Amino acid sequence: MIKLSHIATALLLTTVSVAYAETPKQPVSQGAASVEKNLEKNPDNKGLQNASEQLKENQEKIAEKRAEHRKDRKEKHDMDERHQKLDRAEMREQHEHMDKPGHNMMERPAKPERPAR
Repeated sequence: MIKLSHIATALLLTTVSVAYAETPKQPVSQGAASVEKNLEKNPDNKGLQNASEQLKENQEKIAEKRAEHRKDRKEKHDMDERHQKLDRAEMREQHEHMDKPGHNMMERPAKPERPAR
């Protein structure tokens, strides 16, 4: 019984640690904060000024990419919904066709006779 509780505790701790490990990292924002802090100490440093500008440009590029990705995902989602609606409409048409009178009496081609085995 004790071994079972140890195993359950180990599984619980493992799942919690995996959940914390999967949190997204923001290296650009961490770098920007560090550069800004150092830039306050040394405002005349050209390298820090250039790094600050490049970090801002990179943040803008990342934001544009994410916006484009969200737009693409939304378009794909909308297309999937349209296809589902079309599929449902086609199914309704098929069911309407089946409900027409005389549907069961449709002529079908005669099956050829098979030779006896």
